[in-house]
Amino acid sequence: MPLARTPNLKRLVLLVWVLAAIFYFYLSYDYIRVTMGDREFAEYLHHIVQIAGTERRTSKDIRDLLLLKATQLSLPVEREQIEVKGSGDSLDIAVNYSVDIEIPLIRQEIYSKKFNHRVKYQPPN
Repeated sequence: MPLARTPNLKRLVLLVWVLAAIFYFYLSYDYIRVTMGDREFAEYLHHIVQIAGTERRTSKDIRDLLLLKATQLSLPVEREQIEVKGSGDSLDIAVNYSVDIEIPLIRQEIYSKKFNHRVKYQPPN
């Protein structure tokens, strides 16, 4: 009798391991996707600070550009999370937001990754 159960038990154990691997792969993929999106957003933020400082753009223009980029990268950045201080040579921008890493299919948050960026205008050399 135990010999008949062994193949079924092995299949069940294999199924549990496969499901666990899929679960961790999804969580890793979600975390890496968010982190790479934030890295691209940070590079864009540095670029925008330099352009906006040189061209003396308004804070509304800067917020609109950053929100557009965040939307393109599927980052949950809201208008009030973008703080623009000064203009021109004294331009200082801070963006603070968090992204929830969720369990697949259930959409239950298990981790919240916080991102904080602060960039100041640097005059060209």
